[in-house]
Formats: sequence, structure tokens, C-alpha cells
Amino acid sequence: MINQHVPQRWLAWAEVPRALFAMANLPYHWTELSSAPQGDQRPVFVIPGIGMTDRSTLILRRYLGFLGYKVHAWELGRNLGAKTIGLRNELLIERVKSVHNAAQRPVTLIGWSMGGIMARMVARRHPKLISQVISLGLPFAGDPFASSAFEVYERLSGHSLKAPIAQIQIAESKLPLPVPAVSFYSKSDGIVSWQACLEPETPSVRNIPVRCAHCGFGFSAEVLRAIADRLAITSSNLVPMLSTAEPKETYACA
Repeated sequence: MINQHVPQRWLAWAEVPRALFAMANLPYHWTELSSAPQGDQRPVFVIPGIGMTDRSTLILRRYLGFLGYKVHAWELGRNLGAKTIGLRNELLIERVKSVHNAAQRPVTLIGWSMGGIMARMVARRHPKLISQVISLGLPFAGDPFASSAFEVYERLSGHSLKAPIAQIQIAESKLPLPVPAVSFYSKSDGIVSWQACLEPETPSVRNIPVRCAHCGFGFSAEVLRAIADRLAITSSNLVPMLSTAEPKETYACA
């Protein structure tokens, strides 16, 4: 069992101010952000977190589009879990298929929090459509109740995490993906347990620590640049074998 803890209450209270601070500081980091490696027009599909819409990922999508990626919003309205994408993700799968068919190239999925869970489920069902999955603050590897947000998810989605289909999906989420995966996590996350965001060690995954609020993953200059750096790495070098040592804090954000 992964050793994990519900984040401290003060971190949860600080979530919104920290995210706003990160957003306000973006202009001061533009020189660094604009110097990131250029994209190759590969399709990138961004999935918002629970209760959020495409507006929450606008800055991330605009930035990656500026770099030269063909970025797609999910266009399914507010993310209400199963209410929005179907119990078996059928509506989201169809949306990803349409992006893949239009591009005629495998799609990179970027999922924020619960959006990352959805991205992983799509990749598991249709690996040939997906080139890699990048998750932001995604608590998939441990106890789903080790989060201050699971009640919010259940209330918004009308989908109990104790339901049989949810239990099957939770069990699947802990298994290695059939495609490369990158997980960004923050030890100062005020919503989810950072320990639950760590991928099991395999040759095809990479865990990258950052310091940011859970609500700030899509607004932090350092996280945006880190995502750009990962996208720029060729698939053959994307996910080296992880060391058993704890990774060094490479990026920092508000």
C-alpha cells in the first residue's frame, strides 16, 4: 500500500490564492516560456479537471499552440465525470477518435486531475490512437479516498466511487499503461495526496515533481515550460527507467 495522506487543511485553503498568483506572474516569465523548443504540429488533446470546462485549460492550450502543436479542447462542456463522458467513456473516446482521424497521427493526451484519469482510461482502451499521456496532479496510484476532492467528484458526477464499475476502473488505473506516460505531481498539492500521483516504476513512465497548487497546474510558468520540454523529447527518449531514489525537485512554481 502506498504511504499517502490527505493534504493539510491550510494547503487546501491556499489553493485559489496560489493559483491566482501563478497566473499573475506568467507575463514575467514570457522570455523563458517563448524560448521553449518548437512543436511539430502533432495533435495534443487537453482534458480539464472535474467540474471544470475548457476555459480552465485555455492558457495551457494557447501556449502549446503558440509553440507549434495542433492543440484541441475537449469540447464536451463541463466535466461532470460519467454524466459528461458516459459510464464507459464512450463520448470522450469518440471525441479523441475524431481528433486522431483528422490528424492521421497518434494523439498526446494531457489530463488535469480527474481529466488525467479519463485520459488513462482512453489510452488503455485504444492505445493505437495515443502517443503518450501527460497527467497533472493525478491521484491514480493509491487510495482514491486519500483526497479532499472525492466527495466533490461524487456529488458532481452522481457516480459513487464505491460502485462496481468505479471499483473496476480504479483497479485498472493502478496498472501500467500500454503507452508512455508522464506524471507531474506537487508535494504542496492542497487537494490530492502527492504520493498517489506517482506511477509504478517501469521503463515507460516518468514522474516529474513540481511545486505548485493543484489548481495552478495549468497556470504555472514552470509547469508550462516543463510540459513543453517533455513534448519536445522524442518518443524513444521520452521515458527513461526511473531511479529508485526520490527525484530531484527540478521545477518550482507558486
